[in-house]
Amino acid sequence: MEQAILEFFQSIRCDALTVLFGVFSTLGEGVVVAGAVIVLYWLWTEAGEQLLFTAVSSCAVNSLLKTAIARPRPYAAGVVTRLDVDTPIFSTRGLGDALSFPSGHAQSTTSALLAVSMRAKKAWLWALSPLLVAGIVCSRLYFGVHYPTDLLAGFLLGTAIALFWQLIFGHAYRLRFYFLMGMAIVAIVFAFFYPEKEYLEMCALLAGGAVFLPFVSLLNYRAPEKRWKRLLHLPVGGACAGAVFALSLLFPEILALKFLKWFLLFGAATLGATALFKALRI
Repeated sequence: MEQAILEFFQSIRCDALTVLFGVFSTLGEGVVVAGAVIVLYWLWTEAGEQLLFTAVSSCAVNSLLKTAIARPRPYAAGVVTRLDVDTPIFSTRGLGDALSFPSGHAQSTTSALLAVSMRAKKAWLWALSPLLVAGIVCSRLYFGVHYPTDLLAGFLLGTAIALFWQLIFGHAYRLRFYFLMGMAIVAIVFAFFYPEKEYLEMCALLAGGAVFLPFVSLLNYRAPEKRWKRLLHLPVGGACAGAVFALSLLFPEILALKFLKWFLLFGAATLGATALFKALRI
């Protein structure tokens, strides 16, 4: 059945659909989802915190499962051919031929969109989110980089993680940092068995959340009511995170420093940026 579905999407390939599904795949790229999450975190204060918890834990779980299961992608197994696309943001190259299950695109977008929808409680978001996830799912089949079961698993895991944090934030809010810390400890333990670069980067983000987010809470920062002041968070937060990222480019290419790079970057984007917002009264 999976092969039949993949062969169908391969049979309908054309220039117009390649552009359309390329847009959907781009929306599900890690850098795009991460950018959207951090922007909402800067602008949305308390609700943005739940989104951040959901996003970092979902990415870590996905990366661990991908690394541990090591399922070959459909094109690597010869089931279908991969549609070769390479742009600065979206590419079907260098994906990791044995990192098919579960789909990161499906899981990250599902968890993030569900978290936003549950907090925002807007009808248009509940209507738009499934359409966006469906487009991203179909795009991964179209390009031949995932099996249908990869996408189904990503969708189910993303839903479960978003619901888990909704439950914690709704009924055990004071314990949220303990849960995040527990997940970070478990993830780091598994890193000794799976010391791959991509997984270590996700562990670093999760560890950054466990370490820095409690200190953000201690700042007792409250965003201003005026929207124009909140918009100032974008250049200030971007400058703070950008400065740390620029410095991290000087780090030697070794795994331990890769971990440190993403750990510090998370701290700059959360604790560092929030401290600046409070100091500047914006």
